[in-house]
Amino acid sequence: MQIRFLRTEGFRLSAFYAGLFALSIVILGIFVLLISDQALRDQIVDFSDADIAAIRDGYASEGVHEAREVVSQLMAGPVSSDFYLLQQVGAFQLPATPATNNREILGVGAFLAPGLYVFSGRDMTRLRNVQTHILHVMLGLFAAAMLLAIAGGTLVSWTFLRRTDAMARACRDIMDGDLKLRIPVRGTNDQLDRLAGSINQMLSRISALMENLSQVSNDIAHDLRTPVTHLRHRLERARADSTTVEEYAEALDTAIAKADEILGLFTALLRIAQIEGGERRAAFALLDLGELLEQMRDLFEPVAEEAAHHLKLDAAKGVIVRGDRQLLTQLFSNLIENAVVHTPQGTHIALSLKSHAGCAVAKVSDDGPGVPSEEHERLFRRLYRREASRSQPGYGLGLSLVAAIAELHSAPIRIIKDDAPGVTVEISFALARGESKGR
Repeated sequence: MQIRFLRTEGFRLSAFYAGLFALSIVILGIFVLLISDQALRDQIVDFSDADIAAIRDGYASEGVHEAREVVSQLMAGPVSSDFYLLQQVGAFQLPATPATNNREILGVGAFLAPGLYVFSGRDMTRLRNVQTHILHVMLGLFAAAMLLAIAGGTLVSWTFLRRTDAMARACRDIMDGDLKLRIPVRGTNDQLDRLAGSINQMLSRISALMENLSQVSNDIAHDLRTPVTHLRHRLERARADSTTVEEYAEALDTAIAKADEILGLFTALLRIAQIEGGERRAAFALLDLGELLEQMRDLFEPVAEEAAHHLKLDAAKGVIVRGDRQLLTQLFSNLIENAVVHTPQGTHIALSLKSHAGCAVAKVSDDGPGVPSEEHERLFRRLYRREASRSQPGYGLGLSLVAAIAELHSAPIRIIKDDAPGVTVEISFALARGESKGR
């Protein structure tokens, strides 16, 4: 059976870089050998040239006898060549050092005078010994590098396997139903930490959706029970009490109206699901949020006046964001309509827009009776309706649709908690930096 860590990406990368390092050591060793060989050869030639020059000076001053004395002095010195030769062409004289067979000698030869030849050189055995020593050092470095690479690859692979095994165990436990469990994060902000963080965010999103789905199912079962029951009772009364065609027609019209309300509820739920699925992001474009709020003011001002409310606008110009105009129109329509419907006559409703720290901050506020702080988070839940609002028509999906649209635009939405009366809903959009409306 193969060892697991040998198949990990960490070990493969370690092996790859170890191979590159080993190849670099081999190339470096070749260059070092070539350079050292040339340097040592040049040094031997330089020493031989110096010896030849000294012998030539001796010969020039007092002839052959002095030249032989110089050779003798050079041989007795601390640093000398291994071999010297002084001879006349055609008349052999004993060299200063005995000749040796099977030796490789490098040196310099020259004629001191016609028929008089001198040579100085060194045995190449020393150079070969130096090269062998360098080669052994490079081989030692190569072996040490390979051992370190194998040890490092094993350590990295073992650490990688331990973390991935922990992630796999957590995923299995999550698949078994423990949706509150999360992938462990070490806090090193490496690739696995970022992957674990992304998975944890995804799990939190899935958990929230599952919880929301469960809540929606319960709310639908609870809220639809009453209208469906009323519809059934009316149909039963129509069957039992209606005696004329007109009475049957009236009962059917009432039943159709109630059925349309129920169908409207499901249409709204499907619309929220479509928005939460992110399908509408393809329709995003640059738009001026200030102009959009002006249009909303012009559209709802007559509605507000009819309900004896006061609607005003304070919006900055040229605040460009990227989004879906139709959905954003729906978002602000729901917020304004909610403020109009659920506040008493004489309430002031304000729309505002400002740019701050790279964000477009839009607010819809009123000075009505307000909402208790403990209900702020529940207001955006599907089918949630306050007791004070149950006398009004609707199914509690308006603010849920607002929350879904805001999330699609990555725009945090919150209800501001302050000492001012009424309710203030704040949505923060990211400004479309570096872009113009005409693009």
